[in-house]
Amino acid sequence: MSEKATPEINVRFVYDFCNDLGAMRRFYTELLGLDEAGYSEEQRYLCYQSEGFRLMFFRPGAEVEVLEEWADQPGYEGGTSYVTSWSVEVPEGKFADAVERLRAAGVECFSQNPTWCVDSYWGFAVKDPMGRTVEVYTIPKSRPASTTWPGK
Repeated sequence: MSEKATPEINVRFVYDFCNDLGAMRRFYTELLGLDEAGYSEEQRYLCYQSEGFRLMFFRPGAEVEVLEEWADQPGYEGGTSYVTSWSVEVPEGKFADAVERLRAAGVECFSQNPTWCVDSYWGFAVKDPMGRTVEVYTIPKSRPASTTWPGK
């Protein structure tokens, strides 16, 4: 398969629904540090920009079911629900701080510590305010001497 410098066809937006834009904003903006591209409580949306891709959350006029099970996702074992989930890459130098912010905020975590996944990255699965599984991860410049999370 040949690689193109710029794809001709692109996915640009993914839309999801939530019950509380403020809680989603705190999780994705404050705790994870994503770049917020737009927010309007009046228009009921929150948007994040990521390298030409936008993740948008909308608050509908009715309550949306909060997911309870962990999504089955590559990289870790234990997820049992076949629902959409995603991963958020954090630079290696900011990863430990992101993990600590998530823990301190009481975010539900799949495991106590990040785990070394598929012999290539540190992964830390958490749930966003809608119960969506989000794998926060970093790819270190080199393989660590130990694959047990050292903490900060």
